[in-house]
Amino acid sequence: MIGYLQGKIIDLSMQEAIILTSWGVWYTVSINDVIYSRIALEETVHLHIYHHRTENSESLFGFLDIADKKVFTELIKISWVWWKVAMLILSLWVEKLIWAVQMADNKTIEGIKWIWKKMAEKIILELRDKDFILNANISSGSQDKQTIRLPISISADIKNTLVNMWYQASDVDNVLSKLPEDMEDIWSILPYCIRELS
Repeated sequence: MIGYLQGKIIDLSMQEAIILTSWGVWYTVSINDVIYSRIALEETVHLHIYHHRTENSESLFGFLDIADKKVFTELIKISWVWWKVAMLILSLWVEKLIWAVQMADNKTIEGIKWIWKKMAEKIILELRDKDFILNANISSGSQDKQTIRLPISISADIKNTLVNMWYQASDVDNVLSKLPEDMEDIWSILPYCIRELS
């Protein structure tokens, strides 16, 4: 079983990365848009891998943080949540997922593609007693959805991507500070920022 990969990025999209290891073997690894935004400008990458094997196929799913891999592992244990849905849920960012579970906020999870009301309720029910939910410290009364919807690390990655596209840092900061509340993922945030900056 493969648990970790390090290598050169040969090809990259928002859904997968092809990685060439130092021993000359290449692997296709499924990723999501958040991971894409963080490695888009890199030549090499280090990924924690969830290795899914069946009688007929093998699939690799990559994560920059071991915590995200653990959350993914818990998500795919839930009935109706297959790997593609789990990767989309992680595009919500783990901080926001934890907040939604702690606050029993069905609407936030229902906003993810392919998730309906009963499924969102089941996800919250199945996750609410997990250690990564119980031990998280983000549900204080001083925090709200807007506060945690765009974690600092992700905001920095988006800013770096745009600055490397020759947009001014100050202009990028201004656009990011005024993101509409319905902007939930990289798919919507990056195109929006580019439109506003052009």
